[in-house]
Amino acid sequence: MMADISVLTKPLAQETAVELLANGQKVAVLMCTPHNLDDLAVGHLFSRGMVNNPDRVLTIGACADMRVMSVVAPGALTEDSFGLGQLIASGCCSGETQSDISGLKKLEIGSRQISLKALKNWCRTMFLSAELYPTTGGLHCAALAVPKASNKIEQLFEYNAYEKLPQDCNYMVVREDVGRHNAVDKVLGKAFMDRIDFSSACLLTSGRIATDMVFKAAVAGIPVLVSRSIPTTSANELADKMGISLVGRITDRQSIVYTYPERIRME
Repeated sequence: MMADISVLTKPLAQETAVELLANGQKVAVLMCTPHNLDDLAVGHLFSRGMVNNPDRVLTIGACADMRVMSVVAPGALTEDSFGLGQLIASGCCSGETQSDISGLKKLEIGSRQISLKALKNWCRTMFLSAELYPTTGGLHCAALAVPKASNKIEQLFEYNAYEKLPQDCNYMVVREDVGRHNAVDKVLGKAFMDRIDFSSACLLTSGRIATDMVFKAAVAGIPVLVSRSIPTTSANELADKMGISLVGRITDRQSIVYTYPERIRME
């Protein structure tokens, strides 16, 4: 005889199709979680190389009910922009991937290091700051953090929404989405409009690092990409070409530094 099964009702992870317009032209339809859509709109354009200066962004509009996001940025959209109007799903490996890296510069290693301890602490803060995951258990989160050792310290506090920043951190933004690449676009969009210096930033994600994640970091010029999971083989190869340090298994006792370990201070 079968035992009684108790059913626990829990909210589902939100996913809806939202149209992205740039200068009135349809760029894509994104399957996403309809939160922080203004950040997603700008971050998606930025990570695709379609806008590279926040001063050129005149207006950002987003309406979850109407399922539309609109960015007005003169010169942001070019005729040869790939995939205009495409449907971009939120699932695994569905983020757009641009294989041509000829226009991107390999990041310099430099002398600046970030401690593994700080990365672990920032990742812990990212998960603690997530508001949607505890209610559904089905969303990804991403964060962008800037170490205190970076320049323009006095300007970064103004843009931070948290009452208390984690140790060794001068700026941090956390966003969530059912798609891990959407969550990354959201933090990139927020930091881009906050005029953050990406060359001193670290990008953190809860999901596996695929090629599209590394490409987004390369476009932004972010030298360190961190995940609770691991990178794919193609993501690892691209990171090696672009000079990006990949750190995986950040929540484990023994994290793994896959590329350019000289940037990471092991303590």
